[in-house]
Amino acid sequence: MNPPDPKQERLVRYVDGRLSEAEAGQVAASLRDDAAARRFLREMAEQAVMIADLERETRGRRAWIREQAPTAPAKGRLARFPIPSRPFTVVLAMAASIAVLLSAGLLFRGSRHRGEIATITALDGAIQWTGDGGRVVRDLTVGTKLQGGIIEGIEPLSWFELQFADGTTVAITGNSTLTFSDLGQKRLRLKSGTASANVRPQPAGRPMVLQTTSAALEVLGTQFAIETDTSATRLDVSQGKVRVKRLSDGADLEVPAGHRVLAAADHDFSVLPDLAPVDTWTSRLPLGPERTLGRWMPPDADRDAGLLAVPFTTRPGWTIFAAATGVSAWDAPPVVLHAGSRLRLRGRVAMSSPVYFGVTVRDANGAFAGRFQTVRGEGEFVAGENFDVTLPLRDLVLDPVLKPMAKKLPARPFELTVESVWCHTLHRPAGLELFQAQVIPPAVP
Repeated sequence: MNPPDPKQERLVRYVDGRLSEAEAGQVAASLRDDAAARRFLREMAEQAVMIADLERETRGRRAWIREQAPTAPAKGRLARFPIPSRPFTVVLAMAASIAVLLSAGLLFRGSRHRGEIATITALDGAIQWTGDGGRVVRDLTVGTKLQGGIIEGIEPLSWFELQFADGTTVAITGNSTLTFSDLGQKRLRLKSGTASANVRPQPAGRPMVLQTTSAALEVLGTQFAIETDTSATRLDVSQGKVRVKRLSDGADLEVPAGHRVLAAADHDFSVLPDLAPVDTWTSRLPLGPERTLGRWMPPDADRDAGLLAVPFTTRPGWTIFAAATGVSAWDAPPVVLHAGSRLRLRGRVAMSSPVYFGVTVRDANGAFAGRFQTVRGEGEFVAGENFDVTLPLRDLVLDPVLKPMAKKLPARPFELTVESVWCHTLHRPAGLELFQAQVIPPAVP
């Protein structure tokens, strides 16, 4: 009998997770140039899948198989690499791990950038990337090249755009979490939050796949926006077509341009046309905290229901105290701003302070189009008294923090869709509360 090959044993130990970090790094490096190692992994993957299939087909005889396996190994290639008997799910996980490792090795071999598959083309707010081996990187900048991994927006103002080698772009906004890879086929998972994509035509038989907790999307080439939480996925398609499968029952359908769908176990799963936009809107804060930022306060004898501003730290290291309410929603007409539109906000401050007012907007394809704001001075607000501010939209300018991305963003918020209306104080709390927000259409001549 031939003695065990130490190199092959090491690969098996790597797949099982029994190597140190340093040893694991050496194994990953060996896959770039060692064709024999990659071939060995491929055969291990085939064996693991064969064993998994065998277990699935003979569940009722597992005890007999385990008793016989030590003395009666399978013939041919199955007998070449003895693998201990394992639960079916573990064997499948092992096969998946081998496939990912093998694909990564092939990718590394053909790349001059250690397997980078995409580049950051826009960035704002706090973003975190988790890559190979759990490595966490927070100091990301425009132009940074990334391997596959997990990208997270970790504050409400976060915005991130990723461009793949074929020109496909995917962007996330707010507190969103996206897992991405491209091992010959783009695969993404939006765990939570909001994303938009402009997908270039994909290779035949290898559509981009985007999965959420409630739906799976197949995309050949299109523009769309998606929002998801733990129970539902909302999709709007602006160009092309997207095939959507509802995971709760496997039902699937095709969503063409100008249409939308909601994938949720407790909702009708059908394609609906986009709603015609409107130019007027009023918040409904008395109904509760849905789609808001801030601490919701029920009404009492002294004030209306509203939102108390909450603190968070922005990318430049500033602390802001903000309250915001979502505007355009999947099940309501999009709210569009015009040059003559106005914003009206009612609220209160406990301490006199400058207050920033603004909107976050999206373009017609659902992509982030900027934040536009104006500031009113401390002298306009009296501590403990309500305020009622009406702002011409022409007063709003691009948030200075977004100046580095000014070429990618509209100069003014005109003819864009409102995602949210917000107000905040800077550096110190002022007890800012928001009771009502409105979008007022242009005055009729």
